[in-house]
Amino acid sequence: MDRRTFVKAAPLAAALPLVTPSGWLKDIAPSVARQLDTLSTAAATLPDEAFWREVRREFTLNPGIAHFNCGTLGATPRVVLDAISAAMREIEGNPSPNVFGPVGARMEDVRKQAAAFLGADLDETAITRNTTEGMNMVADGIDFEPGDEVLTTTHEHHGGLVGWEAAERRRGVRIVKVPIPAPARDSRQIVEMLQAAVTDRTRVVSVSHVCTITGIVMPLGRIAQEIARPRGILLVCDGAQAPGMLEIDVKALGVDTYASSSHKWMLAAKGSGLFYLRKEVQDRVRPTFLSQGFAPYTAATGTRNVAQIIGHGVAMEFHERIGRARIAARCLELRNLLREGLATLNGVRFLTSDAPELASGIVSISLNRAKAVDVAAALSAQDLVVKVIPIAEYNGLRFSTHIFNSEVEVGRLLTALRELV
Repeated sequence: MDRRTFVKAAPLAAALPLVTPSGWLKDIAPSVARQLDTLSTAAATLPDEAFWREVRREFTLNPGIAHFNCGTLGATPRVVLDAISAAMREIEGNPSPNVFGPVGARMEDVRKQAAAFLGADLDETAITRNTTEGMNMVADGIDFEPGDEVLTTTHEHHGGLVGWEAAERRRGVRIVKVPIPAPARDSRQIVEMLQAAVTDRTRVVSVSHVCTITGIVMPLGRIAQEIARPRGILLVCDGAQAPGMLEIDVKALGVDTYASSSHKWMLAAKGSGLFYLRKEVQDRVRPTFLSQGFAPYTAATGTRNVAQIIGHGVAMEFHERIGRARIAARCLELRNLLREGLATLNGVRFLTSDAPELASGIVSISLNRAKAVDVAAALSAQDLVVKVIPIAEYNGLRFSTHIFNSEVEVGRLLTALRELV
């Protein structure tokens, strides 16, 4: 079957006139390129309400499902799935020459996209499988000495901690965890708490960009300027929850490393990630994975999932066509609507700060009486997907709002919670 015939146009393509395909996707999947061009047309011409309805139709979520758990895994749009399918079929027509030839070469185009998406230079950007892989690369790539300290918080995801724990066991590193209040008062409080825990043995400050527990945006710029850079401390960032929800500029954030999972808010296929390593510290962080350079395929990386990486590029393009600032605003708009409704419920308290500078597309609550696991199960039975916070003392639920959600779904969730909590 010719590659031009097997990729079917998505609902947006059926709803709006097609425009001229653009970009390198024309070579892999012309129909996918047309779908993206159609998305651009919709973004430019449709009013918000109609546009977000069309965007929702790009996702293959089961009918009735309201997915409020993008913080765990996002939903991948049809255009990304189509691109992966197209690339896989292209590859399997002649596997070796394609993977190590013209199709595989497109991975470098994706890496260029990734560098632009993160605000990084090309020789600072790598394609990985997830945040944990990137964080482990950092932990394994630092020449620690016994007694060196890694300063982190009590609200980190275990995937961001496991590398430090291995360094603790094998190399005598000491992990220092700062308890972050829930809710935090403001960014100054967080900076002061971290500042108070720094010692002359602190080699690394390791924090999340967006906290997986409470959804607060950590004040990375201030941590860099007031704590890390003046002391030569490495600022390592678990960015799992940010790309695709917030506009990212790693240079402005002041981080030395940034690891992310693109299968969350960026909506890429599961097992997709990005990694940034600031040029000025590459002599201090030397993971084996990057020992042969940052290219997608090297002797150190081995064979890659070429089709999935191409889909990763399409996921980034999907965000660009809608507009990253517009997506960030939509995530926050729905989150604010949800937070306002949650504030009217009896039996809950917020774990998420109300400080505007800490706000993201995540809001978390603690339940005063009802059990979080029971409430989550009851919501699941109504096709409302949420996350139980994995800290028992909080007895909490986390809600993530993204562009495939709607005001109607937020209303459904609030109605259900009103009965359950």
